[in-house]
Amino acid sequence: MEFQQYYPTYNYKERDVVLAEFQEAQKIANTQSKLYGQLANLLIAFVTVGITLLLKTSDETTNEAISVVKKNVLFLDVFFGIIGIVILRYFIELQRTIVINSRKVITLRRMLGLDYGHLQLTIPNWRVEGATNPFVIRLFPGWLKFGSSPFWIIALTLNIFWYFSIPSIDFLWVKSYWFVISILITIFYALIFRVQLNETHESFYLTVVKNLSKILRIKLIKDFEYVLYRAKLSVNEKDRLKYNTSNVEKILIEIEDSRFFEHNGIDLKSIGRSILSLSGKYRKKKGLLKSGGSTITMQLCRTLLIPSNQNIVNRKIVEVLLSFWCEKQFTKREILNFYLTSVRFETRINRIISASKHFFSDIDKKNFSNEEAFFLIERLSNITSSYRLERIKYICRRISKTVEIDLESLLTIYEEQKMKGTITQYNNV
Repeated sequence: MEFQQYYPTYNYKERDVVLAEFQEAQKIANTQSKLYGQLANLLIAFVTVGITLLLKTSDETTNEAISVVKKNVLFLDVFFGIIGIVILRYFIELQRTIVINSRKVITLRRMLGLDYGHLQLTIPNWRVEGATNPFVIRLFPGWLKFGSSPFWIIALTLNIFWYFSIPSIDFLWVKSYWFVISILITIFYALIFRVQLNETHESFYLTVVKNLSKILRIKLIKDFEYVLYRAKLSVNEKDRLKYNTSNVEKILIEIEDSRFFEHNGIDLKSIGRSILSLSGKYRKKKGLLKSGGSTITMQLCRTLLIPSNQNIVNRKIVEVLLSFWCEKQFTKREILNFYLTSVRFETRINRIISASKHFFSDIDKKNFSNEEAFFLIERLSNITSSYRLERIKYICRRISKTVEIDLESLLTIYEEQKMKGTITQYNNV
């Protein structure tokens, strides 16, 4: 699709400096991966030897030491718990550093113009050697991958120590429900490990929504971070080219979501109005047109994160849930910019820059009047390249109370576009 931008967006012709940086980054990434593996193996060996010595030794000195341990077992449980957190945090930081350097290797390879994508390789796309998208290398490796082994080792060790501590604890309720505490210990360390390896816009809430979407059988875009990265690039490109979209944003809010700055992702009034507009009698009585209840935020989530042609009801539920997440992650201004640089204005015409060039190709249009902005927003998601005068006049009357729109100038734009062949007028006859 035309609006997609890939990482990075340019190549270097002077390759010597980039090549040296690429070689150094690759060396660092390989060294850190080896270090991570060695430390994980060392941790396994240390835990294994410690538990073996604890179980097999039986001399007097050891028995005295064990006696002291039994008397202070709760204190030691807490102490080892804190040590476990420190060690786990160290491995987390090392994992983050490894991933960042791996992404750097992929980025520099693309900047050097090296792309293995067209070759018939057996390397999976998540491997650093074959990946072309740096976000394919995830911070969180997966619960059953080697990168998660420090968490499992630490959690297992603490649970074993806790199990052997139970006979020395005087509290009856602790002895009765020791397994509950064991489960809580595992969950606590799992949360530390998982949350610390979240991507920039990842959250526990988003994880819940993704799992719920699977239950509802709604497919989501796999790589949220890459999609959001592309959206940010598109906004930066719009700003670099000095497109002034203030009037477009103003008209967008008036037509699509008049309470945009007041809600947190969904507008119950708008949803209620859209339900009522399904009735032909109600529309005729109130002089309304059939309308949807999606807010700008919901439309953005649908455009960027949810593939089309899925169950409408279930998709709408996921849209609502994702809109809450989106409103927490980004400001209203960022959402508007993402929207204008992502949505479809006509068939195969995505984002505001392409729409401007398509409809106003005869002039370098980077500033838009209210009438031009109205025309662009009215074209949103139009797949037939046609327009209805009835609909245009209705929308114009509805928003003219807050935004000054000259109907004559507006209709002139439609006539000019019709003469150019970019749109056609729909007749009811």
